Amino acid sequence: MSTDEDAILQLRTSYLQSVPAIKIPFDNLFSSVEADWDFQTRLYNTVLRKDATAYHPAGLYRRQFLKSMIESLQKKIGDDGEIYDDILILYSALLSQPESLDDITKPTYTTYLLPSTDGFTYEGDPQIVVSERRSLLSANGHTGSRTWEAALALGEYFLSSASPVKSFRNHTVLELGAGTAFTSILLSKLQAKHVLATDGSEFVCEAIRTNITLNKCANNISVSQLFWGTSQEDSFIYSDLWDIIIGGDITYDSRDLSDLVFTLKKLLKNNVERGAYAIISATVRNEDTIEEFESHLKTAELGFSMNEINSDLRRLWYYGSDTAIRIYTIRLGVY
Repeated sequence: MSTDEDAILQLRTSYLQSVPAIKIPFDNLFSSVEADWDFQTRLYNTVLRKDATAYHPAGLYRRQFLKSMIESLQKKIGDDGEIYDDILILYSALLSQPESLDDITKPTYTTYLLPSTDGFTYEGDPQIVVSERRSLLSANGHTGSRTWEAALALGEYFLSSASPVKSFRNHTVLELGAGTAFTSILLSKLQAKHVLATDGSEFVCEAIRTNITLNKCANNISVSQLFWGTSQEDSFIYSDLWDIIIGGDITYDSRDLSDLVFTLKKLLKNNVERGAYAIISATVRNEDTIEEFESHLKTAELGFSMNEINSDLRRLWYYGSDTAIRIYTIRLGVY
């Protein structure tokens, strides 16, 4: 890949994921390219033009992105250089749009590009599109309306050589606390036999159905509401057959840990003959909460191993934080 192509790809990846403009190294990316009319034309056609993607970020983000990009381009080309007309026309059109609080709180499209890999073949487009709110909590007061760092880490883990799964084709997968269902959709695209994305909020489940439609992967993925613990222990989900149980950022609330571990143990016990195991990605916001999670696992006689996901293993997407993330592999029995 040429330097020009690499710069455009990095900008497209950042733009589609709505990476904060202040975090995008425009000056560094433009330092190694000519930034002439031809480059700017390709940049516009690949990233910014209306038909460059079916799902552009929110207008407020696009204004911020273009403002920073144009400032950096102008520094690169100097006073005698010219910014490509269509870039300026687009920026002017976005500036003319009125701003509102809804620009911050309403759902927007976020696209995560998937890497080319020799080990996996994707079903459909090599990208995941999710409708999400980037604010901490949605208008409905839950945290399931954005893709959290631990979910990204879990997805990247499954795409890496460290993953214990080299092919998902014959695997049935259950996700707990799926949120936007980023990881469920990824495994669906990796041609898992079947994926069931669950969440305790019916509002979140409805949003997951929207994301499944956006990604055109309804043939091998479904959605169901599931409360952890004893309140739903007669659910069909416990009697269905599962090879892998997954979860990303579902250990943050100590009040839920007992019910979470109850659910994990019941699922693993019911699928012990299949050699089922769980892979849980946990952001370490509070060491005490993580220690409590591990204590619950030990009390339930669930053995686990753990991998630290450092910055070297966070390459595919923007995480927004360098907070420690641990991935637990959990099985029935002490080991």
